[in-house]
Amino acid sequence: MTGKELYQKLSQRDYSGSDADEYAQFLQTIFLQLSLQGKENEFYSLLEKSQESGKMLSVENSELDEYTLESISLV
Repeated sequence: MTGKELYQKLSQRDYSGSDADEYAQFLQTIFLQLSLQGKENEFYSLLEKSQESGKMLSVENSELDEYTLESISLV
């Protein structure tokens, strides 16, 4: 599955407040911010890497005003 397909699948919210819904909201947020920086392809690559390793994207400091590729890690 491509990064774009992964994003489309994982970013679908159901507004239930579940872990999957919160992760979808998080992905939407970081995708929007990285898109504004022209980093969509890098984001998709990171999603592919997370899928291959069985991990999720995360940020160490959730109080940042803006997320960058460097602020995102796999957990």
